[in-house]
Amino acid sequence: MAGFDLVHLFNIMPVEETYQFYQNARHQHKKMVLSTIFWDPAEFLQATGTEARFGEWWQKTMPQRVEILSNVQLILPNSRMEGELLEKSFPKLPPSLIVPNSADRLFANAGAERFRKRFQPPPEFVLSVGRISPRKNQLSLVQAIRSLRLPAVFIGPLNDTVYYQECRRAAAGLKVTFIDTLSQTDLASAYAAAKVHALVSWYDTPGLVSLEAGLAGCRIVSTSRGCTREYLKEMAFYCEPDDLNSICQALQDAWCAPADQRLRERILRHYTWEQTAQATLDAYRMALDSSKS
Repeated sequence: MAGFDLVHLFNIMPVEETYQFYQNARHQHKKMVLSTIFWDPAEFLQATGTEARFGEWWQKTMPQRVEILSNVQLILPNSRMEGELLEKSFPKLPPSLIVPNSADRLFANAGAERFRKRFQPPPEFVLSVGRISPRKNQLSLVQAIRSLRLPAVFIGPLNDTVYYQECRRAAAGLKVTFIDTLSQTDLASAYAAAKVHALVSWYDTPGLVSLEAGLAGCRIVSTSRGCTREYLKEMAFYCEPDDLNSICQALQDAWCAPADQRLRERILRHYTWEQTAQATLDAYRMALDSSKS
Protein backbone atom coordinates (compact mmCIF):
# COMPACT_ATOMS: atom_id res chain seq x y z
CA MET A 1 0.00 0.00 0.00
CA ALA A 2 3.04 2.28 0.15
CA GLY A 3 2.22 4.03 -3.12
CA PHE A 4 -1.41 4.80 -2.29
CA ASP A 5 -3.09 7.61 -0.35
CA LEU A 6 -6.47 6.00 0.23
CA VAL A 7 -7.86 2.48 0.79
CA HIS A 8 -11.44 1.56 -0.18
CA LEU A 9 -12.90 -1.20 2.00
CA PHE A 10 -16.03 -3.18 1.14
CA ASN A 11 -18.64 -4.98 3.24
CA ILE A 12 -19.02 -5.32 7.00
CA MET A 13 -21.45 -8.25 6.85
CA PRO A 14 -18.84 -11.06 6.43
CA VAL A 15 -16.43 -8.80 8.26
CA GLU A 16 -13.34 -10.91 8.96
CA GLU A 17 -11.56 -10.33 5.66
CA THR A 18 -12.53 -6.65 5.63
CA TYR A 19 -11.08 -6.34 9.12
CA GLN A 20 -7.73 -7.72 7.94
CA PHE A 21 -7.58 -5.14 5.15
CA TYR A 22 -8.57 -2.45 7.63
CA GLN A 23 -5.80 -3.45 10.06
CA ASN A 24 -3.23 -3.38 7.27
CA ALA A 25 -4.35 0.05 6.07
CA ARG A 26 -4.42 1.47 9.58
CA HIS A 27 -0.96 0.07 10.35
CA GLN A 28 0.31 1.99 7.31
CA HIS A 29 -1.57 5.17 8.36
CA LYS A 30 -3.76 5.23 5.26
CA LYS A 31 -7.04 7.06 5.03
CA MET A 32 -10.00 4.78 4.37
CA VAL A 33 -13.50 4.84 2.95
CA LEU A 34 -15.93 1.98 3.51
CA SER A 35 -18.77 0.71 1.35
CA THR A 36 -20.76 -0.77 4.21
CA ILE A 37 -23.17 -3.04 2.24
CA PHE A 38 -25.02 -3.53 5.54
CA TRP A 39 -28.41 -4.86 6.53
CA ASP A 40 -29.68 -6.36 9.76
CA PRO A 41 -29.86 -10.15 9.21
CA ALA A 42 -31.98 -10.90 12.32
CA GLU A 43 -35.25 -11.63 10.50
CA PHE A 44 -33.54 -13.90 7.98
CA LEU A 45 -31.68 -15.83 10.69
CA GLN A 46 -34.83 -16.32 12.73
CA ALA A 47 -36.96 -17.35 9.73
CA THR A 48 -34.42 -19.90 8.51
CA GLY A 49 -33.71 -21.38 11.93
CA THR A 50 -30.06 -20.38 11.86
CA GLU A 51 -30.31 -17.71 14.55
CA ALA A 52 -28.47 -19.70 17.23
CA ARG A 53 -25.51 -20.66 15.04
CA PHE A 54 -25.08 -17.49 12.96
CA GLY A 55 -26.41 -15.16 15.63
CA GLU A 56 -23.53 -16.15 17.90
CA TRP A 57 -21.04 -15.43 15.10
CA TRP A 58 -22.77 -12.10 14.36
CA GLN A 59 -22.39 -10.92 17.94
CA LYS A 60 -18.85 -12.25 18.24
CA THR A 61 -17.71 -10.31 15.19
CA MET A 62 -19.62 -7.12 16.03
CA PRO A 63 -16.60 -5.47 17.76
CA GLN A 64 -14.73 -5.67 14.45
CA ARG A 65 -17.54 -3.78 12.70
CA VAL A 66 -17.62 -1.17 15.45
CA GLU A 67 -13.86 -0.65 15.26
CA ILE A 68 -13.82 -0.27 11.48
CA LEU A 69 -16.71 2.20 11.55
CA SER A 70 -14.99 4.21 14.27
CA ASN A 71 -11.79 4.69 12.28
CA VAL A 72 -12.59 5.15 8.61
CA GLN A 73 -12.86 8.68 7.21
CA LEU A 74 -16.10 8.15 5.33
CA ILE A 75 -18.80 5.51 4.89
CA LEU A 76 -20.60 4.94 1.60
CA PRO A 77 -24.01 3.33 2.17
CA ASN A 78 -25.92 2.27 -0.94
CA SER A 79 -29.06 4.11 0.13
CA ARG A 80 -30.58 6.54 2.59
CA MET A 81 -32.33 3.59 4.28
CA GLU A 82 -29.03 1.79 4.80
CA GLY A 83 -27.54 4.95 6.29
CA GLU A 84 -30.44 5.24 8.75
CA LEU A 85 -30.07 1.60 9.74
CA LEU A 86 -26.36 2.10 10.41
CA GLU A 87 -27.18 5.06 12.65
CA LYS A 88 -29.58 2.88 14.66
CA SER A 89 -27.19 -0.07 14.85
CA PHE A 90 -23.85 1.53 15.78
CA PRO A 91 -22.91 4.03 18.49
CA LYS A 92 -20.38 6.04 16.50
CA LEU A 93 -20.22 6.72 12.78
CA PRO A 94 -18.03 8.88 10.56
CA PRO A 95 -19.54 11.18 7.91
CA SER A 96 -21.34 9.44 5.06
CA LEU A 97 -22.03 9.89 1.37
CA ILE A 98 -24.58 7.75 -0.45
CA VAL A 99 -23.04 5.86 -3.37
CA PRO A 100 -25.75 3.83 -5.11
CA ASN A 101 -25.55 0.38 -6.60
CA SER A 102 -25.84 0.40 -10.37
CA ALA A 103 -26.13 -1.64 -13.54
CA ASP A 104 -24.25 -1.66 -16.83
CA ARG A 105 -25.94 0.16 -19.69
CA LEU A 106 -25.37 -2.88 -21.93
CA PHE A 107 -28.42 -4.51 -20.31
CA ALA A 108 -30.60 -1.82 -21.87
CA ASN A 109 -29.55 -2.85 -25.39
CA ALA A 110 -29.54 -6.65 -25.20
CA GLY A 111 -31.50 -8.88 -27.54
CA ALA A 112 -33.30 -12.10 -26.63
CA GLU A 113 -32.18 -14.18 -29.62
CA ARG A 114 -28.89 -15.41 -28.14
CA PHE A 115 -30.52 -16.85 -25.01
CA ARG A 116 -33.51 -18.24 -26.89
CA LYS A 117 -31.33 -20.03 -29.43
CA ARG A 118 -29.10 -21.59 -26.76
CA PHE A 119 -31.70 -22.60 -24.12
CA GLN A 120 -35.04 -22.60 -26.00
CA PRO A 121 -37.17 -21.28 -23.11
CA PRO A 122 -40.96 -20.85 -23.35
CA PRO A 123 -42.15 -17.72 -25.20
CA GLU A 124 -42.92 -16.08 -21.82
CA PHE A 125 -41.33 -16.99 -18.50
CA VAL A 126 -40.34 -15.77 -15.05
CA LEU A 127 -36.61 -15.30 -14.59
CA SER A 128 -34.75 -15.27 -11.27
CA VAL A 129 -31.03 -14.49 -11.20
CA GLY A 130 -28.92 -14.97 -8.09
CA ARG A 131 -26.91 -17.53 -6.20
CA ILE A 132 -29.05 -20.44 -5.02
CA SER A 133 -29.19 -19.91 -1.26
CA PRO A 134 -31.70 -19.58 1.59
CA ARG A 135 -31.24 -15.81 1.78
CA LYS A 136 -32.28 -15.46 -1.85
CA ASN A 137 -35.38 -17.53 -1.01
CA GLN A 138 -35.73 -19.38 -4.31
CA LEU A 139 -37.62 -22.23 -2.65
CA SER A 140 -40.53 -19.92 -1.84
CA LEU A 141 -40.43 -18.58 -5.38
CA VAL A 142 -40.60 -22.13 -6.79
CA GLN A 143 -43.60 -22.83 -4.56
CA ALA A 144 -45.34 -19.71 -5.85
CA ILE A 145 -44.54 -20.66 -9.43
CA ARG A 146 -46.04 -24.10 -8.79
CA SER A 147 -49.20 -22.49 -7.43
CA LEU A 148 -49.55 -20.23 -10.47
CA ARG A 149 -48.29 -22.83 -13.01
CA LEU A 150 -45.89 -20.35 -14.57
CA PRO A 151 -42.77 -21.37 -16.53
CA ALA A 152 -39.52 -20.18 -14.96
CA VAL A 153 -35.76 -20.05 -15.40
CA PHE A 154 -33.31 -19.80 -12.48
CA ILE A 155 -29.78 -18.61 -13.20
CA GLY A 156 -27.08 -18.64 -10.57
CA PRO A 157 -24.31 -20.61 -8.89
CA LEU A 158 -24.90 -23.00 -6.00
CA ASN A 159 -24.27 -21.41 -2.63
CA ASP A 160 -25.91 -24.25 -0.69
CA THR A 161 -26.11 -27.73 -2.26
CA VAL A 162 -28.76 -29.03 0.16
CA TYR A 163 -30.98 -26.01 -0.48
CA TYR A 164 -30.47 -26.34 -4.22
CA GLN A 165 -31.71 -29.94 -4.10
CA GLU A 166 -34.78 -28.79 -2.16
CA CYS A 167 -35.51 -26.29 -4.92
CA ARG A 168 -35.05 -28.94 -7.62
CA ARG A 169 -37.43 -31.32 -5.83
CA ALA A 170 -40.02 -28.56 -5.39
CA ALA A 171 -39.77 -27.78 -9.13
CA ALA A 172 -40.26 -31.39 -10.24
CA GLY A 173 -42.89 -31.66 -12.96
CA LEU A 174 -42.91 -27.93 -13.67
CA LYS A 175 -41.57 -26.00 -16.65
CA VAL A 176 -38.59 -24.83 -14.63
CA THR A 177 -34.97 -24.69 -15.82
CA PHE A 178 -31.89 -24.24 -13.64
CA ILE A 179 -28.81 -22.74 -15.28
CA ASP A 180 -25.39 -22.11 -13.75
CA THR A 181 -23.59 -18.79 -14.02
CA LEU A 182 -23.65 -17.19 -17.48
CA SER A 183 -21.37 -14.67 -19.12
CA GLN A 184 -22.55 -11.07 -18.94
CA THR A 185 -23.54 -11.17 -22.61
CA ASP A 186 -25.63 -14.32 -22.19
CA LEU A 187 -27.15 -12.99 -18.98
CA ALA A 188 -28.17 -9.76 -20.69
CA SER A 189 -29.88 -11.83 -23.38
CA ALA A 190 -31.70 -13.85 -20.69
CA TYR A 191 -33.10 -10.67 -19.17
CA ALA A 192 -34.21 -9.51 -22.61
CA ALA A 193 -36.00 -12.81 -23.19
CA ALA A 194 -37.84 -12.86 -19.86
CA LYS A 195 -41.24 -11.36 -19.17
CA VAL A 196 -40.86 -11.01 -15.39
CA HIS A 197 -37.82 -11.00 -13.15
CA ALA A 198 -38.37 -12.03 -9.52
CA LEU A 199 -36.08 -11.55 -6.53
CA VAL A 200 -37.93 -12.50 -3.34
CA SER A 201 -34.94 -12.60 -0.98
CA TRP A 202 -34.93 -11.85 2.73
CA TYR A 203 -33.13 -8.58 2.08
CA ASP A 204 -31.32 -6.86 -0.75
CA THR A 205 -29.62 -3.51 -1.09
CA PRO A 206 -31.31 -3.35 -3.57
CA GLY A 207 -30.28 -6.35 -5.65
CA LEU A 208 -28.10 -5.65 -8.68
CA VAL A 209 -30.06 -8.19 -10.71
CA SER A 210 -33.28 -6.20 -10.27
CA LEU A 211 -31.53 -3.15 -11.74
CA GLU A 212 -30.12 -5.19 -14.62
CA ALA A 213 -33.49 -6.79 -15.34
CA GLY A 214 -35.22 -3.42 -15.11
CA LEU A 215 -32.82 -2.00 -17.68
CA ALA A 216 -33.64 -4.91 -19.99
CA GLY A 217 -37.36 -4.14 -19.76
CA CYS A 218 -38.54 -6.91 -17.42
CA ARG A 219 -41.47 -6.40 -15.14
CA ILE A 220 -39.91 -6.58 -11.67
CA VAL A 221 -41.05 -8.56 -8.64
CA SER A 222 -38.96 -7.56 -5.65
CA THR A 223 -38.70 -8.30 -1.98
CA SER A 224 -40.12 -5.58 0.21
CA ARG A 225 -37.09 -5.91 2.50
CA GLY A 226 -33.89 -3.93 2.32
CA CYS A 227 -33.75 -0.67 0.39
CA THR A 228 -35.45 -1.84 -2.80
CA ARG A 229 -38.33 0.67 -2.66
CA GLU A 230 -35.87 3.55 -2.50
CA TYR A 231 -34.52 2.49 -5.89
CA LEU A 232 -37.51 1.00 -7.68
CA LYS A 233 -40.28 3.21 -6.23
CA GLU A 234 -43.77 2.25 -7.42
CA MET A 235 -42.39 0.75 -10.64
CA ALA A 236 -42.00 -2.76 -9.20
CA PHE A 237 -44.31 -5.33 -7.64
CA TYR A 238 -43.35 -6.00 -4.02
CA CYS A 239 -43.83 -9.10 -1.90
CA GLU A 240 -43.20 -10.29 1.64
CA PRO A 241 -40.54 -13.03 1.58
CA ASP A 242 -42.26 -14.97 4.38
CA ASP A 243 -45.73 -14.94 2.80
CA LEU A 244 -46.42 -17.31 -0.11
CA ASN A 245 -49.71 -15.57 -0.94
CA SER A 246 -47.89 -12.25 -1.16
CA ILE A 247 -45.29 -13.72 -3.54
CA CYS A 248 -48.04 -15.27 -5.67
CA GLN A 249 -49.95 -11.99 -5.84
CA ALA A 250 -46.89 -9.99 -6.86
CA LEU A 251 -46.03 -12.55 -9.56
CA GLN A 252 -49.59 -12.59 -10.85
CA ASP A 253 -49.77 -8.78 -10.95
CA ALA A 254 -46.42 -8.49 -12.73
CA TRP A 255 -47.30 -11.25 -15.22
CA CYS A 256 -50.53 -9.48 -16.19
CA ALA A 257 -49.14 -5.94 -16.19
CA PRO A 258 -48.52 -4.11 -19.47
CA ALA A 259 -44.97 -3.26 -20.46
CA ASP A 260 -43.75 -0.08 -18.74
CA GLN A 261 -40.53 1.75 -19.61
CA ARG A 262 -40.52 4.08 -16.60
CA LEU A 263 -38.23 1.89 -14.49
CA ARG A 264 -35.78 1.48 -17.35
CA GLU A 265 -35.65 5.25 -17.76
CA ARG A 266 -35.21 5.81 -14.02
CA ILE A 267 -32.28 3.38 -13.86
CA LEU A 268 -30.63 5.01 -16.86
CA ARG A 269 -30.94 8.41 -15.18
CA HIS A 270 -29.81 7.47 -11.68
CA TYR A 271 -28.31 3.99 -11.41
CA THR A 272 -25.64 3.31 -14.00
CA TRP A 273 -21.97 2.88 -13.21
CA GLU A 274 -21.14 6.35 -14.54
CA GLN A 275 -23.19 7.92 -11.73
CA THR A 276 -21.69 5.55 -9.18
CA ALA A 277 -18.16 6.28 -10.37
CA GLN A 278 -18.70 10.03 -10.03
CA ALA A 279 -20.15 9.64 -6.52
CA THR A 280 -17.22 7.41 -5.56
CA LEU A 281 -14.72 9.96 -6.86
CA ASP A 282 -16.47 12.66 -4.82
CA ALA A 283 -16.16 10.40 -1.76
CA TYR A 284 -12.43 9.89 -2.34
CA ARG A 285 -11.91 13.64 -2.54
CA MET A 286 -13.89 14.18 0.66
CA ALA A 287 -11.89 11.52 2.50
CA LEU A 288 -8.53 12.85 1.32
CA ASP A 289 -9.53 16.36 2.37
CA SER A 290 -10.51 15.07 5.81
CA SER A 291 -8.39 16.26 8.71
CA LYS A 292 -8.86 12.88 10.41
CA SER A 293 -5.62 10.91 10.31
